[in-house]
Amino acid sequence: MPEYGKKSYWDDRYKNIEGDPDEPFDWMCGWEQLESTISPLLPLKSCSMLVVGCGNAPFSAGIHNAGYTNSIHVDYSEVVIEQQRKRYPQVDYRVGDCLNLTEFEDESFDCLVDKSLIDTMMCYENGTETTEDLFREMHRLLKPGGRLIQISLHKEDEVRPFNDTEGCDFVCTTCKLVNMKLFDPNTSRKESTESSLSHTFAVFDKLQGTSLEEREKITSQHPLNIVNALSDEALNELRAVVELDKPKDPRVVSWRDCNRPSDLFDVFEAVIEDYSEIMAEVLEANRTEILEDIVLAKASADSSSSPSSSSSSVELSPEEAGFSSSAASAVSTELELDEDLREFIVVD
Repeated sequence: MPEYGKKSYWDDRYKNIEGDPDEPFDWMCGWEQLESTISPLLPLKSCSMLVVGCGNAPFSAGIHNAGYTNSIHVDYSEVVIEQQRKRYPQVDYRVGDCLNLTEFEDESFDCLVDKSLIDTMMCYENGTETTEDLFREMHRLLKPGGRLIQISLHKEDEVRPFNDTEGCDFVCTTCKLVNMKLFDPNTSRKESTESSLSHTFAVFDKLQGTSLEEREKITSQHPLNIVNALSDEALNELRAVVELDKPKDPRVVSWRDCNRPSDLFDVFEAVIEDYSEIMAEVLEANRTEILEDIVLAKASADSSSSPSSSSSSVELSPEEAGFSSSAASAVSTELELDEDLREFIVVD
């Protein structure tokens, strides 16, 4: 597994051996997909926001350009932060360790956004403990009643337990969002798995520091009505679509069971490929017999020819040249495979 916990890994990832910047990349999904889901959860564009583990994703620029200009975007790789400052000079990028953001005071932000940093933390050697440290730090940075929005590759039942992290006082709602990359014509659904059909979207609201009335109001809103949440029915339909789109094994499936033209073509190609291999094996097995027949036929023709015929060339059919019926048939159909055979057929 990559050493996600080492800063050197990310520095090397964001530049190649020539030192050029890595191409911008959005983990899972971009702002274009998430805007309609996140915006209703953050109705005030003036809210103070911290985006943790921003990397080199265009996601941060998308947030800023959507009007959330009071936002700070943090990553602990100086390499990527320098690259992003050049790409998007309008965005406020900072270098910082998201497990220990001491440069920010307690209760500094109305909202925090984490897109897949949780996944990185859970891949650490002590993944659960490290992710709990991340939650405690984000809890510290949020104002009372503040909101943490998180998008993860992990399943809901793997993300939801962090709501009860010791030292945190959250109430949360989780749901699934469809993985739109499944419908990107530049990607393939052939290797899709159950876990790749959707992403987990989670909202954690901080209760600590709120009044009893505010606490009850926040709690009563959960589970939240999240735009674009994937229902179980829609997820089953998505499973069916992806299953249909998967290619069939052309050597097992009947052509009648093919779901798309490409599957049918694969079946026909497999049949032709297998038949060609069989024919090649047959020809190779008969090759010695065929060549012996050719040599004998040529010798017989040479011995019976008259001197007057030496100035002319007569091309004989395989049968006329004295081949056995099986050899003659093979030569007649496969002469183009071997120029040496064609040379022997012409009798001077």
